[in-house]
Amino acid sequence: MMMAGSWLNGGLILIAGIALIIFILAKLIPRTNHDKDMVVLLGIFLLVGIGLVGMGGYIGMGSWVSAMSCW
Repeated sequence: MMMAGSWLNGGLILIAGIALIIFILAKLIPRTNHDKDMVVLLGIFLLVGIGLVGMGGYIGMGSWVSAMSCW
């Protein structure tokens, strides 16, 4: 049961990252004026979303790989 927690944590982090990226692309980019400060902030938030997706995938797949090594 310890591995299920890692899958759950990784999955939730992955979903949060995907939701953040979709929110930025669908809602924030079309509705904002594109001055330099806003472009930098949107870029930073987009990098955070990509980082969350990567971290969630790493945590989720890391527990899957460790579960397969027991076989």
